[in-house]
Formats: sequence, C-alpha cells, structure tokens
Amino acid sequence: MGGAGILLRFRLEEELSAPSVVSCKPLVLGLRLFMLAARLWGGSQLWVRPGPGLRLAPTQALAPKRLLRPNDAELLWLDGQPCFVVADASKAGSTTLLCRDGPGFYPRQSLHAWHRDTDAEAFELDGRPHLLLASASQRPVLFHWSGGRFERRTDIPEAEDVYATRHFRASGDVFLCLTRYIGDSLVMRWDGSMFRLLQQLPSRGAHVFQPLLIGRDQLAILGSDFAFSQVFRLVPDKGLLEPLQELGPPALVAPRAFAHIAMAGRRFLFAACFKGPTQIYQLHELDLSA
Repeated sequence: MGGAGILLRFRLEEELSAPSVVSCKPLVLGLRLFMLAARLWGGSQLWVRPGPGLRLAPTQALAPKRLLRPNDAELLWLDGQPCFVVADASKAGSTTLLCRDGPGFYPRQSLHAWHRDTDAEAFELDGRPHLLLASASQRPVLFHWSGGRFERRTDIPEAEDVYATRHFRASGDVFLCLTRYIGDSLVMRWDGSMFRLLQQLPSRGAHVFQPLLIGRDQLAILGSDFAFSQVFRLVPDKGLLEPLQELGPPALVAPRAFAHIAMAGRRFLFAACFKGPTQIYQLHELDLSA
C-alpha cells in the first residue's frame, strides 16, 4: 500500500526472450539501458534499450568462442569505463572481461582459462580495482588492475573447493564470505597483503553465504540444502560473526540467494529457493532492555 487512497502494484514492463539465463546485469548510461544476459545455452547476449519508451532488443552476441558455460556475471568500472566480467565454468571456455568499445562490449582480456570458474567478485583494495575468481579446480585467485589489464596478485590460502565469493566492509576492513558445499564455509579478512582466515562455519550443502547490511547491522546469511539456514551478525568489538537466528521452520528448500528490501518503514528479507517457494521475512526489532 502507498499513502491514503493509493495502491501500489508491480506490473510487467517487458520480457527478454532469452532462456537459460544464469545472470542478468543492467547498466544505465545516459538514456540508454544495457542488459547483459549470461546464458547456459544459446550464447550470452547484450540487450539495449536506446531510450525511454523504446523496447529492449538483442544487439550483440558476447564472446561466443570464450563464454561456453557462464555461471556468474558482474559489472565493474575500470579507468572510468564500464566493463562486465563473466565467469565461465566449462573446461574449454574462459572467464572473460568485456569492456565498452563504441556501441557494444567486446573482449578485453581472457582470465583463468580452463579452470572452470564458478563465481566472480569485484571490489577495491588499497584504492585499486581487484577481482576474485572462485574455481572448481583450484583455490580462489585474486587479480588486481594494473596497466590496463588484470594481473594475478595471489591466491587465497586454506580455501579449497570454494563455490562462491562475496565481500563486505566494516570498520575500515574488507571481509570475504567464501561458500563451500562440502566442509566449512570461511570468513576471511584482508591484512594489507593477503586474506587471512578469520572463521570457519559448518555449512554442509551450502550454495550461498550472503553478507547484507541491514540498518546499522552487518549480517551474513549462510544457506543450506540440508539444514536450517543461519543468520550471523558481525560483532564490531570482536570483528567476528556470531549466530543470530535460524530461518525456519519451515526450512528453506535449496536457498540460492538472499536480498534485503526496505519499504514504507519496514525491512524485508527475500530468500530465493531452487526447489521450494521463495520465502519473505520481515525484520522485527526486540527491546531486550525492557
């Protein structure tokens, strides 16, 4: 509901006839809307809406010889220019950096070829763009932007079999949430030269370990295919994530993503599930001092 006498509703604006999309990233430049659709089959595409009132239309096939089985896509800005990085999970493909050149986006650099990358995460360290790639075949690798290209900086120790990576910032520090399907998921913190292990959290069957800043609280939600998903809260004085709540019952069925939305003074958590319904939670604050 909106204000008095106003009813708010979402309505379908447009559809992209692009099946098997695993990641969709929008970019607005002036009046133009660009949409990258990374697809498992049929080739990844760039869609463009030239201006308001016009329709999105596919304008470009993206790196068809390199992107054979994309698993993730991220938007990043490099030297003032918009770029996309698409992580490719096929044995014969290559994670690819696509940067704007004229009307489209074209390959600038191949990264980590033949390593079956499953996830990409872009962030800044020491004022310089960095890119972290998680792979099915080796430890996550950290790249830094130098001389117009990404150069390998280091890998992440003690982090085998990482499926996905996310980062957050708190009190001037950079933290990583590393998702592992088998074994413990990991929390790491940047020490100025490398990421150091901070915590290990039991996570059998996890595909997502999502940090979320909700109000003043830095939370992280660890989803599980075989147990209740766990909400953790960062305790600033300790610099550690501590258990806050289990989501359920009912338990989430194969959770894959979490998102926070604030609306009309209320805060909601959306939990998207692969094998069950998407669940919506509302945040309630309890006064424990009363």
